[in-house]
Amino acid sequence: MSLETSVEITGLRQALNEISKLDKSARFKAAAKIKASSPAMLEEGRKQFPAEIGVSMIRGMGNKGRLGYSKDKVDKGVQIQIGGRARDGVTPLVTLIQKDAAGALFSQAGTRNTSPFSKLLTSTFGKPQRGLWRSRAFIAEQGTADIMKAIDEVIADANRALQARTATN
Repeated sequence: MSLETSVEITGLRQALNEISKLDKSARFKAAAKIKASSPAMLEEGRKQFPAEIGVSMIRGMGNKGRLGYSKDKVDKGVQIQIGGRARDGVTPLVTLIQKDAAGALFSQAGTRNTSPFSKLLTSTFGKPQRGLWRSRAFIAEQGTADIMKAIDEVIADANRALQARTATN
């Protein structure tokens, strides 16, 4: 009679933690694999931001500085983040975020105030949440299959590494 025990990782967070224990660079490679798994999701998010908004964020600033709107900078700011804020006890696997200040300002201006700038954006581009939220249904559907495949690969890698580590102990 033989006794066998095994440990299996079932969640993304646990998989990344286990990979991190074994090799820090492997964790970054796993995160990069997940982030690169759905280019269509990023492209759809980037489509929601116009090439030109027609006003400078701060008088005289134009397209320069932190709040200067530039389509290239705004597109670079649309990124996939692993994890995200838990809502109703559910933590997302990935979150699409806007890291560019001008892109975030374009998307959210007017949510809590009615400055002339936010009134102008609202009259031209619609209510706040002008950015990534407009394509959330597409993002949720499109990203799910590609990202789940990448996550399954990462979890399988972590399980193999964990089994190898427990076999040597």
